[in-house]
Amino acid sequence: MDLEMVFNELSLETPVADISTARKLMSELIKTLRQAKSLGVKPILRTHNNINNIELVCDYPIASWRNDKIVDLEERRFFRSLTLKAPFCEDALQEIKDKFDLSEVWHQGKLADGLRFALISDSLAVSFLSKSQWDTDFLELKVRELDENEQLTEYLEKIVHASRSSHVKQHTEWIKNRIENKLFDRQVDGEIIWKRRQEFFPNLIFCEQVEQQLQNLNTGNPILQQIKKRLLELEKYCQTWQTGIFNPNLLPSKTTPESDSRIQKLREQLTIKCPDGKKRLFSWHLRMTPGAW
Repeated sequence: MDLEMVFNELSLETPVADISTARKLMSELIKTLRQAKSLGVKPILRTHNNINNIELVCDYPIASWRNDKIVDLEERRFFRSLTLKAPFCEDALQEIKDKFDLSEVWHQGKLADGLRFALISDSLAVSFLSKSQWDTDFLELKVRELDENEQLTEYLEKIVHASRSSHVKQHTEWIKNRIENKLFDRQVDGEIIWKRRQEFFPNLIFCEQVEQQLQNLNTGNPILQQIKKRLLELEKYCQTWQTGIFNPNLLPSKTTPESDSRIQKLREQLTIKCPDGKKRLFSWHLRMTPGAW
């Protein structure tokens, strides 16, 4: 399953004191979700029930917050775009549904359906920063499930968790490894990379011409793995590239521009239409090994 975010419904069992506090709570959650998205987590927040019905304050549910003109419009739009998967098992893999039905998960003595789904699907659990118990980057859970011999077993398990953007940053390597594992699945060919390019490479922009080039790469093509690695290198570079000119020295692979003579000879082939409609000369390229591809 893709790396997604799963909401912990236990993080707001009791409404907060006032609307001002509720707005701050939502803003902190938005920062957390945005940070996860920037690191490549799929922009989906799975919830057990309709999250819009959760009362932040008495008579002020999330649905009211979404229509609150005082709240930043971009925050409201961003949140709405992420909360389209309820209930969270709706389109999950059958294997995950089966495990969900055959297990129970508690956190500090309370049944936790959201944390159960996050554990089973290996997703990022997210919470409101409503209490100090949620101000942590890991949560310890008590799990009860049927083992392969249909015997009831109990054990403790830690789950990756975030209620602040700083918690998400702590999980950067975990997120990177989860995404890389999906990208380097043997079944992921060029066509799948193109279809899921925003998931795998959220900080890269692909020109239309790339679609056909990628779709011609099947799983047996020896260049495919090299292309995956180079695209991932570019993605990592662009995650932190905020200002200044392109610096090829920060990429692990040899990165060079075309020579003047080749630019003159191949200017037409190197001039490519971009998604904004403008045509630009593409000179820089990452070299791939083995072989002179």
